[in-house]
This record gives sequence, structure tokens and C-alpha cells, in this order.
Amino acid sequence: MRVFPNGAGLLLGLLLTFYVAWEWPNGALWLNTLFSNCISQFLVVIVFLIQGWNLNANRIPFLLKDYRNLLLVQGFIFLGPLIFVLFLYSNNLFSAPWRDGFIFLAVLPTTISSCVVYTSLANGDSDLAIGHATLSNFLAVFWVPLACSIFIVTPNAGVLNEWFAAGKYIMSQLIMFVLLPCFVGWLGRKFFLGIEESRFDEHLKRITFACILFLAYLSLSKSILLRGEVDFLNSIIVLFPSLFVFLLFHLFLSGCGSLIFSKSPRVRVAKFFCISQKSLVMGLPLGGLLFAGQPELEIRIICPLILYHFLQLVVGACFISPLKSWVRRTC
Repeated sequence: MRVFPNGAGLLLGLLLTFYVAWEWPNGALWLNTLFSNCISQFLVVIVFLIQGWNLNANRIPFLLKDYRNLLLVQGFIFLGPLIFVLFLYSNNLFSAPWRDGFIFLAVLPTTISSCVVYTSLANGDSDLAIGHATLSNFLAVFWVPLACSIFIVTPNAGVLNEWFAAGKYIMSQLIMFVLLPCFVGWLGRKFFLGIEESRFDEHLKRITFACILFLAYLSLSKSILLRGEVDFLNSIIVLFPSLFVFLLFHLFLSGCGSLIFSKSPRVRVAKFFCISQKSLVMGLPLGGLLFAGQPELEIRIICPLILYHFLQLVVGACFISPLKSWVRRTC
């Protein structure tokens, strides 16, 4: 049972999740119908209640004071992948039909849930991870519409006028499903437990592990239902070379970014997972808002995002055990 929440166990769980989603994609539709599309939100709340339980709030002011790492991590999240995609496309090294989708993917913020959970499982600084991840999602409300209006040729007319609507929706989601659960979890541990260590911590990690797998199943099943099995397989085949190149650069960028201005292994792990993730939760609603009424463009935007999200979960899981062992040896 000790291997269950580790990297090898998570990778196995994701592969089994892919198999279940392929064999029974209608399960996601049935669950969303039964629970009125609230099951994903419920799982996200559970994840961040647990993260709030483990949160050390004393680290948050340190994040804001360390302006060098703050600018570095946010710059690597938003600008590094975008520059790479534009470079490939300008030199005819990129598939033109999927250009818009990869630009949209590149400008997205980090995934809060998997970033924080992977950092925690690898014994990294999860408080630092949640700070950087939450900040990047707030910045994305302004940055993503601006970047789309500049770099994507055919966004909706007046996309800049959608900032207020995007901000109202995304910020309310962040407050309701991320910040509030974290705050409640932090208060719960502070007032009802009052100690640093808890015998429940390992059980809570397993619950978080299960929630991540369930969220992966829901997103993967929805993509299969949306595209159909044949089109979904064809999309994987066509997109995989470009996704793989983007992933390799993303990992290289994350490795470099984790080394700069950092000596602590736990901080390096947090920065690695913050830079190396792209948010499906942020990408789907923003894509639907900015490109509504343009189904062809919306497919080109959403398909790379869904496939890359699952790919980054699988590859990210492979790094958990090596990074965890490295942190134990060096700390």
C-alpha cells in the first residue's frame, strides 16, 4: 500500500484510467447527468480542502518578497512556451492547422491541482507551489485574452471586451473552488487539530490521489465522447509528434527554471512542477468564452489542450519517485 500514492502507482493509475475511459466513456456522461455536472467541482473542492489542511500560511509572504523567483516562474509559465511555439512556426517547423491550439496552450497558466499534488507527493514545497500556481491563474484572466487577440488570427471580434466577463467567471471559480476550500482546510487543522503532524496525512494523500484519477477520467471520457473513438485516435496520431516536441521543450524549460535562484531541493521541485503544467480547468472555459460560435477553431483550440493535459499528467507522474528520492538524499 505504500507505493499507492507514489509516482509508479500514479502512473499505473493513469494508464488504468485511460483504459476505463476508453472502454466506458459514457460513465462520465452518466455521472454528470446524475450529479448535475457538479462532480468535477466537488472533487476539486476535496483536493483543495486537503491542500489547505497541509498549508503553511507563513510561506505565502515569503513568495511575494522573493521577487526574482516570482518573476522567473511566472515568466517561464507564460512566455517561455509561447516564444518556442512562435519560433517553430516562423521557421516552418510546426503543423500549421494546429498553430492556434498550441499558441493557446502555451499562454495558459499552470494547473493548480496536479501541480500542488505532484509537488506534495514528491516531498517538494507545496506551499510555494500553491502560491505560484494560484497567482498564475489570476494573471491568466488578463494575459490569455490579450495573447489570443494578438497571436491568434481569428478570435471573436471584440475579444478584449470579454476581459470583464472572463475575469468575473474565472475569479469566482478560483475563490469558490480553490481559495475558500484551502482557507477552510487551513482553519480546520489550526483550530481542531493544532499540531504539525497528523496520523491522517497519509490517508489524505490517498484521497487526493483518487480525486486526481477521477478528474483525469472525466476529462478523457468527455474528449472521447466529443470527438468519437476514430477521430480521437486520429487526433492523437496527428498531434503526437508536435505534442512530444512541445513536451520535451516544456520539461527542459522547467528543469532550467527550477535551478535558477534556488538552492533548496524542495523549492526546486515546486518550481519544476509549477512551470511544467498547463491548466485544462482554466483552458476549457476560457477557450469556450473567447471562441464561442466558431466550432472549427474551437476544436483546434481544445483538442491539443485535452491531449496534452493527459500526457503531462502521465509524464509528470514519472518524475515523482525520482524527485522524492532526490529530496530525501539531499535534505
